[in-house]
Amino acid sequence: GSGKTTLIDIITLTHQQQKGEIIIDGTLSSEINQSSWRKQIGYVSQDTIIFDDTIANNITMWKDNLNDKETYNKIRDAAKKANILNFIESLEEGFDTIVGDRGILLSGGQKQRIFIARELYRNPNILILDEATSALDSESEKKIQQSIETLKGTITVIIIAHRLSTIKKVDNIYLLDKGKIIENGSYNDLKNDNNSKFSKIAELQLL
Repeated sequence: GSGKTTLIDIITLTHQQQKGEIIIDGTLSSEINQSSWRKQIGYVSQDTIIFDDTIANNITMWKDNLNDKETYNKIRDAAKKANILNFIESLEEGFDTIVGDRGILLSGGQKQRIFIARELYRNPNILILDEATSALDSESEKKIQQSIETLKGTITVIIIAHRLSTIKKVDNIYLLDKGKIIENGSYNDLKNDNNSKFSKIAELQLL
């Protein structure tokens, strides 16, 4: 109930604000083509959607010719950025591996990283991770953290998280409470401020 979902809806221009202005790169949101803007955004939630098909088709969503070398390199690059390439290339069939109904042959972390690769394949300018690691074990979360670090400096990544370990290396943290930003700063600055609410949350999570 802090307003995270509403904030994402505003960023994606799904909802119009009731007052004030949203400005994106100096342009009012009311002057931005919504369809064009949303095509620049990749979105990954904790609810992964994986199809009973090859890994390649799960990444490209059947949009490109998989026999084309440029397409293959693009798939491979997306998988590398999502920190799933080594796993895929360790499989006998590689990108042609059938993953089963709802990705039953994959772990939760592997499915999530293929989901991230799918969004990165679209080459977005912004990637939103909405509680993307909340249902994963620590090892899977670590691999996704590594993929986030790989993306640093290439695209804007917005991470929504209750689990603070997910956001330890981000540039800026904004703590929401009842629809308002109550604190913001780097992880270390907020954690080391004994008067901050963030530091108390970190203490509860043994960080």
